[in-house]
Amino acid sequence: MKKLRVGVIGVGHLGRYHVLKFASIPEVELTAVVDINEKRLSSIEKELKKVFPQCKPVFKTSYKEVKDLVDAVSVVTPTFAHYEIGKYFLLEGVSVFMEKPIASSIEQAENLVELAEKKGLILQVGYVERFHPAVKELRSHVENPLFIEAHRLSSFPNRNLDIDVILDLMIHDIDLVLSFKKEQKVEFLHAVGAPVFTELPDIVNARIVFEDGTTCNLTASRISVRPQRRFRVFEVGSYIMADTLNHTFYRLKVNKKERTYDENKKQFDTPDPLKEELKSFVFSVIQDKEPEVSGKEALKSLRLAFQIKQEVEKNLRRFV
Repeated sequence: MKKLRVGVIGVGHLGRYHVLKFASIPEVELTAVVDINEKRLSSIEKELKKVFPQCKPVFKTSYKEVKDLVDAVSVVTPTFAHYEIGKYFLLEGVSVFMEKPIASSIEQAENLVELAEKKGLILQVGYVERFHPAVKELRSHVENPLFIEAHRLSSFPNRNLDIDVILDLMIHDIDLVLSFKKEQKVEFLHAVGAPVFTELPDIVNARIVFEDGTTCNLTASRISVRPQRRFRVFEVGSYIMADTLNHTFYRLKVNKKERTYDENKKQFDTPDPLKEELKSFVFSVIQDKEPEVSGKEALKSLRLAFQIKQEVEKNLRRFV
């Protein structure tokens, strides 16, 4: 089988991992690595030679120099550059994996989705939590949520500071919530937050109520001393939890009539959800099939994220 020619655009902290993961996928030929920072390029070039000596991509400072070398690209740049780079490659007939969030604005995201559809190309967005085994297990058990609670807390220095904590962290949980409530409209939304260490909100809490009554309480922070990534779902007769920091799954199912309960606990070996996510993208391109997280789904998440942003900004004005 002919290998898929893949390029990685942007080799900062996360982009470096994209390079190494693609280099380890047998169905991929890593043909191009791009970054405007020559020091980062030199560093990843040395690392590739050491870990994957058979892998010999070109290293460039401009993404426009590699369009003829790739069938697909992974865009791992700051969010403000997503639209320009994604649009360029889609116009050139190249499928795109876009790290979250898909774009800086709703209009940009809509344009990328429309362009991918028009060109018949794959546009997948990087919601890596969907590929964690604990989340996969959780999603296989969820039937009809009554209440959803998520805490996504991270330490400050390691975050992407060109966007607020909603687009940086909370959007993962927004994506998971919407994967359960695909056809439901938001009936009520209240959100508060605060810019603590940056000019943008660094901690946000959002309460979302869907028209069927499902209530969600989402908290995201990038100023926490103790990291946490827990997603909890409460249904009639059951409680389901995925902890992607500790790689655990837990389900408590209650039989009210017989007054009995059943526990299901799972501890997963250290997973590699990023590699699974990128493999999923590769096979979506090769097989020309709908990706796990399409541009359309990412657009829905972005719309709700911007609703939360507007609500946070409205409430913040009371304190300014």
